Amino acid sequence: MAFEDLGPTFIKLAQILSTRGDLVGPTYASELARLQSSVPALPFTDIAGVIESELGAPLDELFTHIDEEPIGSGSIGQVHRATLPSGESVVIKVQKPGVRSTIELDLDILRRWVVRDHTSPQPNAYDMSGFLDEFGFTLTTELDYLNEAENASRIKHIHRRDDAVLIPSIYWDYCSPRVLVMEEVRGLDFGDERLAARLTTDDRRRLATVALHTAFVEIFSEGFFHADPHPGNFIVTADLRLGLIDFGMIGVLSERQREDFLHLVSAITQQDSERMLDALWALGVTEPESHRAGVAREFDHLFFKIGDKSLEDLAAGDIVGDLMQIANRHQLQFPPQLALLLKVLAMLESAAVLVDPSFIFFAALAPEVSALLKEKTAPKQVGARIGREALEMARFFEGLPHRADRLLQRVETGDLEFATRHEGLDLVASRLTKAINRLTAVLAIALFLVAFGLYVVAVEVAGSPQPIGLNSFRVALLIGSLLLVSLTFRAWLSRKR
Repeated sequence: MAFEDLGPTFIKLAQILSTRGDLVGPTYASELARLQSSVPALPFTDIAGVIESELGAPLDELFTHIDEEPIGSGSIGQVHRATLPSGESVVIKVQKPGVRSTIELDLDILRRWVVRDHTSPQPNAYDMSGFLDEFGFTLTTELDYLNEAENASRIKHIHRRDDAVLIPSIYWDYCSPRVLVMEEVRGLDFGDERLAARLTTDDRRRLATVALHTAFVEIFSEGFFHADPHPGNFIVTADLRLGLIDFGMIGVLSERQREDFLHLVSAITQQDSERMLDALWALGVTEPESHRAGVAREFDHLFFKIGDKSLEDLAAGDIVGDLMQIANRHQLQFPPQLALLLKVLAMLESAAVLVDPSFIFFAALAPEVSALLKEKTAPKQVGARIGREALEMARFFEGLPHRADRLLQRVETGDLEFATRHEGLDLVASRLTKAINRLTAVLAIALFLVAFGLYVVAVEVAGSPQPIGLNSFRVALLIGSLLLVSLTFRAWLSRKR
């Protein structure tokens, strides 16, 4: 109630915090998830003024008809139905007057609070400044409706070949930073009680499966996903297609993050606590080093608790809730995209169960994960990844002389100083020698992998070994062998001494 009274900035903040059980704890996160951003609508005259000033023309020239009664009103904007001169039915999303200045002032207040909190005798254990920067960026991006239009267009492109999914088209000539006009998606949303009477059992199962597959493609194949899958944003059309709306909140994942998250989901479906722990650390979860053993015990207990359960008995929402409880107890800090992604899975499950009460999330997800893992471990994919890693290694070594030259210049000019202590120098030298030997071994192994990757790529592309692939393979193999011989000789010489 307090967040609602504080206005649009704090309503959005509460929505973000509802995904961060690792920060605020599961009890507060659950309560904040109930917050509704629906607020009383402004008079149409105020909204009409924004449309005309943004699009530079009177309403009667822009639209043949516009409903003055909004179909939705949020903390930042409200939505009206309209008809274009060309006859298309559209919806107009209009930003309310004064919202941007209010949000900018609120963000300034929050930044001042974070600075004061960091200088207090008992500073917060979390990176609240980093969290606020991320929140401020997300919110100011959402204030520009052209970003939402771009998001919708990209999601539409992702599903361009899927006839079961309907993504509304954007009318770019009618869009501006404060006005968004898109195709109207008519139908009943997943939360509408009237939907049950219109669907057969097969329709329910198919729609729930389509919703899951749609999110799976966005997350794991493209790394660009709809991050607000609540029931009101899933629309079932008259021809039983699944329509998606509201693209203001979007998640983005790198290829490496997608692979790590895929391994996390795979570990959950297979109830493998060790792989799950490794995947979380790979995804960037941070924690006090002293807590690692305790976290490991917590995960062991979690999987012991669900160990005798089948996929049909596991709920994504429960798993996410348990993860957030463990994170909050041990002061683990989840990267924003991972926290958002976990919340998306829990919300997706809740929405799918509304349309199909028999829907089993992990049972439906398991074959999708298995198929994608098989695809990613195919020789062609492995060869391509090895090739990319080899290219990155080459770039690193290519830039190394320049970096070394800059470092020496800083030493010569006095910009860089070193403080040394000579205690235990022999021990340091011994450890340094071992470290160099390990590095040499790693480089040799890397060159063997590069050689294998080049050979695989050459075979996959040409269908048979080609001279350039074989020659590259031989060169990398020779260098790797020389490194290993050198390492063995140094080790033998060290023992002799």
